[in-house]
Amino acid sequence: MAKRDFIKRHLLIIELLRKRPSTYEDILHYLNNNQDQIGYQLEISQRTLQRDLKEIDSIWGIEIAYNRSKQAYEIEREEYAEDETIQRTLESFDLISALKQNRKVGKSIFLEKRKSSGSEHFNGLIHAIDNHLIIAFDHLSFSKEPSARRCVPIAIKESQNRFYLIAYDLDVKDFRNFGLERVANLVLTNERGNSPKINIEKSYQHAFGIERYEAAQKVVLQFDIQQKEYVKSLPFHHSQRIIAEDQNHFTLELFLHPTHDFLLEIMRHGPICEVIEPVMLRDLVKERVKKLAQIYQIA
Repeated sequence: MAKRDFIKRHLLIIELLRKRPSTYEDILHYLNNNQDQIGYQLEISQRTLQRDLKEIDSIWGIEIAYNRSKQAYEIEREEYAEDETIQRTLESFDLISALKQNRKVGKSIFLEKRKSSGSEHFNGLIHAIDNHLIIAFDHLSFSKEPSARRCVPIAIKESQNRFYLIAYDLDVKDFRNFGLERVANLVLTNERGNSPKINIEKSYQHAFGIERYEAAQKVVLQFDIQQKEYVKSLPFHHSQRIIAEDQNHFTLELFLHPTHDFLLEIMRHGPICEVIEPVMLRDLVKERVKKLAQIYQIA
């Protein structure tokens, strides 16, 4: 049996059980419906299902058990239902499956042209993170000469379709963010390194993007009512909530670090978005608008 068959089968079983507890018959029906679409052989016996459940626990770290009261299989722990990693894995596998079926991609799937995201560094960096190894690399700055860095890697974070290495820089004695596409000549040393403790999830929970240099605070934005569904479907930040609405406008409240990246995001929406507070951010937008008016010679 091809490896891709059981990998896709694992992911589909997880996908179904994230939605609801299911019987063997439910799982079999779900697999049969999907195998017609992707061209993989997915039908399994009860014995194979039991083996799959053990492998899902071993490979993916997700425990699935049979609930006798419900007479159905279910994921043991609630937090798996919100696991973004599983959803992203499913999406990636779906794309690979589609590309495998249609080698003439340009006729039906149009992908954005991208430069390297730095994902080729993942395996090495994860090994270094897990083993607390010091790494060395050249950081290719957009505006300066490349600089040699020695760091203790802490985590990899995605932001706005880019990957960043969060690391403790041993020379500056502080945490730094490095775009992975600008990391070159990466070397994993055999030297173990120490860094101050940091809770990445907590430290970056209020970040828009990757920077945190402004204090996190409440931000209130007002939008044209026609943008409501769009903004709801593509939220600025997980903290956003609608606090007011009328026939013409709706108002969002967020809690985040109002950094330069967030300012650019606001400006991208032009006149359909108005900053209500904080005053500091509203004044920054005003200054940008004035400069634009001067450039385009608007009175």
